[in-house]
Amino acid sequence: MTGKTSPKSQTPVHILGSNPTVRFAAQELTGYLSKMTGIKHTATLSESISSEQGIYLGTVEDFESVGMQRLCEKSELDDAIVLKTEGKRLFITGSNPRSVLLATYHYLRLQGAEWLWPGEDGEIIPSVKKVRTEGFDLKERASYRHRAVCIEGAVTPEIVIEFIDWMAKHRMNGFHLQFKHSQYFYNRYYARRYNPLAKPLPEMSIEDALKADGHVIKEMKKRGMILEMVGHGFTCGAIGIDWVGWDVYKGSISEEQRELTALVGGKRGLHQGIPVNTELCYSNPKAFNALVNHVVQYAQDHPKVGILHFWLSDGWNNHCECAECRKFSPSDWEVRLVDAIAEKMGKLRLNTRLVFLSYSNTLWPPTQNKIENKYGNIIFMFAPITRCFVHSLAEANCISSAPSSKRWIDSLIDSLQPPSRNKIVWPRTNYEHVQLLRGWKKYCETDSFIFDYHFGHILDFFGGDIGKVLWRDIRDLEDLGLNGIDSCQTLRAFYPTGIPMAILAETTWNNKVTFEEVRRRYLETVFGEDGQFVSEYLDKIHSFFDAARNYEHRDNLLATEKGKLQELLRFVEESRPRLEKIAEKQKDTVRKKSAFHLLHYTRYVGLTLEAAILHLDGENEKAGAKISEIVDHFLSKEDELLKVADASFIARRLESLKARMKAGSRV
Repeated sequence: MTGKTSPKSQTPVHILGSNPTVRFAAQELTGYLSKMTGIKHTATLSESISSEQGIYLGTVEDFESVGMQRLCEKSELDDAIVLKTEGKRLFITGSNPRSVLLATYHYLRLQGAEWLWPGEDGEIIPSVKKVRTEGFDLKERASYRHRAVCIEGAVTPEIVIEFIDWMAKHRMNGFHLQFKHSQYFYNRYYARRYNPLAKPLPEMSIEDALKADGHVIKEMKKRGMILEMVGHGFTCGAIGIDWVGWDVYKGSISEEQRELTALVGGKRGLHQGIPVNTELCYSNPKAFNALVNHVVQYAQDHPKVGILHFWLSDGWNNHCECAECRKFSPSDWEVRLVDAIAEKMGKLRLNTRLVFLSYSNTLWPPTQNKIENKYGNIIFMFAPITRCFVHSLAEANCISSAPSSKRWIDSLIDSLQPPSRNKIVWPRTNYEHVQLLRGWKKYCETDSFIFDYHFGHILDFFGGDIGKVLWRDIRDLEDLGLNGIDSCQTLRAFYPTGIPMAILAETTWNNKVTFEEVRRRYLETVFGEDGQFVSEYLDKIHSFFDAARNYEHRDNLLATEKGKLQELLRFVEESRPRLEKIAEKQKDTVRKKSAFHLLHYTRYVGLTLEAAILHLDGENEKAGAKISEIVDHFLSKEDELLKVADASFIARRLESLKARMKAGSRV
């Protein structure tokens, strides 16, 4: 009798309960298991946990309802995941429905799946003979509550949705749309004004942008993610000018509107013509109440918003100079506004939490008012936009050596008194920013997180490894009394690798993970045995400038010695043949693209070094032409780099470098 091989069978997947996010998790699980095994997997609804083998997905309440002990604590705000084997069964659960999805993706990553950048073309899905269900006893809780990203750059709705999908797959939990709609960011891409080589696309109307945002929000809610909204635009919206972006307003304003705006330099009106940069006359009850009511009404009208950001204007040195407004500092006025808004929201029993921030005019803590937070619905956000990114935020040596600066900082530490009204000079070093943060914490005992800007500096290879700075910053958040991050950044931030983005996701989930661990996993996944060479190659580029010694905060590239630039240029050129061989041996699409990104970056680094050398030789015109060549290097390949590099952002930064070279800058 001849034996026959039994056909492979699927691993049963059982859904407990009816939560739509848990059902989506089951859909994702069966879809990826099908890809991994080549066997069609499906999920079934189960009223109870049986002795049947397979994978069971549900919230902690679902497992309790069928007689299981509590596997983790239930929490709407904080994420925890559980993967637990019981006999031939694997239980996947979490502290809330979103956590069940995060646990599902983590299980798939433990099977070898990886998502290097957003979209299907960034997926690495291994082939497996058997779905593993045995040997799991994992319980993890996120180190930080807030693990979010704020929209920036030039994007399409599809780019945003794919990015949100990537976030969930890396256990991040929130996304922030920083205006009332995202027309400004969509049209940055569609207009393509930054790229003369590209054909413009039809721009979005406000109605179209709201519809597109609706699709984005739907995808977020499908994943149980926290929707964060607005920030900029409330001050002008309160006087009837709904505005997004930083463009000058071409319409007219009435005298009634003008009287509600801040008095600056003897005049009232839109600050520099830009609505979102305009403050109001907060001592005027009409202006104060209009702003409070406008924010509360928005919260009432948008119940899907989990966290509503209330920010004052995006300008600085623009607060009202009338006699009554001068009685309180900008931060004291902000505290009064925040408590008034939060109290109204609390009395209306709104579930929305309210974020306010220390930023620009309000970096200095209040002196006369303290956040009351009667309803426990206020979150403090620290936004050190002028900080140094060469050093980590908690780096105590990141302080200016100028005697006048030292005297100012000593005074700051002693009193934390704000500067004279509209005479602010922003702090530049991290030591100063941390002192301001600590001053604020005395007046604000609430949930809190940082709003930071690392990925605005991702191209500065000549300033060190931004991923390493980011890792240190996230690791230190706990000691600074902050419970996470909202990263303000371009969404296309995976160039030349996705290592810094992996650092953002992995370290906010587990602040004990090492930088080397995250980088090694990423490079080995992509390049296998060549990952070590790529790691050493990137290290050499990042380390040519010694950030540990640069406490003078000089221009990282233009102040470097010519010999050092030439040495690095030789290294880059000598490494190219090895990188080309690595690219040639890649067999699947995602690894080929990863190698292409690295080779493209190598060319970028080489051209930049050539431009810097020309600049140091006094050949500024030729140096500028070389920078233009780099811009074309990105713009001509924009479509090929679409998922990983934001050409609008890159071109803008390179043009800034060209301007510094043209001016003959060496510091």
